[in-house]
Amino acid sequence: MKNFILILFVIFFCVNIFASETAYVPGQIMIQLSNFDDATIENLEVDMKNIRLQKIRLLSKRMNIWLFGFESENISDSQIKQQIKNYSSVQEAQFNHYTAQRELLPEDEFFDLQWNMHNTGSTGGVEDADIDAPEAWEITNGGITVLGDTLVIAIVDGGCDLTHEDLNLWKNLNEIPNNSIDDDNNGYIDDYDGWNAYNHSGNVPTDSHGTHVSGIAAAIGNNELGVAGVNWNAKIMPIAGDSSVESVVVEAYGYVLEMRQLYDETEGEFGAFVISTNASFGVDYGNPANYPLWSAIYDSLGVAGVLNAAATMNINVNVDIVGDMPTACESDYLITVTNTTKFDEKYINAAYGLETIDLGAPGSSIYSTNYNNGYSYKTGTSMATPHVAGAVAMMFSVATEEFLLEYKDNPASKCLEIKQYILEGVDILPDLDGTTVSGGRLNMHNSLNLMLSQVSARNEVISPKVHLTNYPNPFNPSTTIYFETNEVTETMELSIYNLKGQKIKTFTGLPGGKEGTVTWNGTNNNDQPVSSGIYFYKLNIENSSMNKMILMK
Repeated sequence: MKNFILILFVIFFCVNIFASETAYVPGQIMIQLSNFDDATIENLEVDMKNIRLQKIRLLSKRMNIWLFGFESENISDSQIKQQIKNYSSVQEAQFNHYTAQRELLPEDEFFDLQWNMHNTGSTGGVEDADIDAPEAWEITNGGITVLGDTLVIAIVDGGCDLTHEDLNLWKNLNEIPNNSIDDDNNGYIDDYDGWNAYNHSGNVPTDSHGTHVSGIAAAIGNNELGVAGVNWNAKIMPIAGDSSVESVVVEAYGYVLEMRQLYDETEGEFGAFVISTNASFGVDYGNPANYPLWSAIYDSLGVAGVLNAAATMNINVNVDIVGDMPTACESDYLITVTNTTKFDEKYINAAYGLETIDLGAPGSSIYSTNYNNGYSYKTGTSMATPHVAGAVAMMFSVATEEFLLEYKDNPASKCLEIKQYILEGVDILPDLDGTTVSGGRLNMHNSLNLMLSQVSARNEVISPKVHLTNYPNPFNPSTTIYFETNEVTETMELSIYNLKGQKIKTFTGLPGGKEGTVTWNGTNNNDQPVSSGIYFYKLNIENSSMNKMILMK
């Protein structure tokens, strides 16, 4: 038996080696030459006339790499390559191998209908008018952090099909269902499946809209069944609370806040590691000033480490002017979303706003899970938003141990960092540029790479090392920023940015040395006061920089 396994291994190994060596363009070879002149190439071609070697084109002038063609008749390709490599003026030679995009196309039954994840243009629309999900899935399938926390997405909607076989639903395992006892002492009786804020019970109703939204965010992927969600392995916490009655909404979000803080307070023994919420409902033309408690709960969730995605109106209006609830809320922990089509255009009946709507996401004719264990198409900003809620969970699934430990110590600031990666990673679209904060449509692959590259950059050894702090924080009317380095420097510059990444204030000509201070009075470069909120400051010293968060109240 052992010999048989060994033989299989050898066969598998050899087949894979053979496949990798033959996966190249027939009759083409790349050659790096020691001399950059015509005579060298001419001599090579003459001396290799037996294989009819002929220059095709220059590939890299600085590395002196050329593409050649050849003909093999009675000589194997491997012999030809070795013959070329042995030539005196050749430094290196290799075949022109085929490459492929590293994208993971799942085997879900209806994945070819999910243009929002992978748009080839074959079913209408524009190629690549999608969130680059297969490319992102090559990096992670989501579901769990490197520290072992199971990622939970809270879907605040009308309910969910709790028996849908394509949904990975969260369960409160510390609660015994239907015994009319609050077993885990969290203040909610029988909340085994989630919470129903309509009738204040654990009886989560079945709902078509909520089931569809849940599938977009986190339908189980690559299971040869149905569809693939943005995050294949995250768990869905269904909460019935989609209402224009504020008390119901606040109770729904209150459940999320309780479960997340309980998780932190008990080091994961109770509660749930909720990292994002989704609200695909709202009040058209609502003024956030009239909904102060609903608005404020987003800040409370953000401080606890939860980012919140919200759908804007299905009306072609400017939310900056007419208002909307909740997408006109000023909370920094809210990501507001409009609807884009398979043509990479804003859906005609979808709201926008340069100051209020953060980005777009696919939301037109989206195929996803439905009740009665089924699937269907739906259109609206409701369908756009869970792409973002799922993407937030994907960001947490690639987060390093260092990032997550910092997140546990300061969840609010790390949430804002993830939000920044999501907004900076968008694909800019003409329809959204100038009408949304980011100017583009969600690209999950870009955002994951931004996060990974920033983490990598932070882990590099840089010189000089920088220490930053400021006091008071929060401040009003001013704060003093203190900086210190481990080396004497000649050039220093300190810049302050808002959450959109816009530089609003720059202090130049700072004196050299090893330490110093700058006082910021809350004004921009035009000496105009900026609004209260969260800002970042960056100190640039020669080839080193560091970011810190600052809060102006």
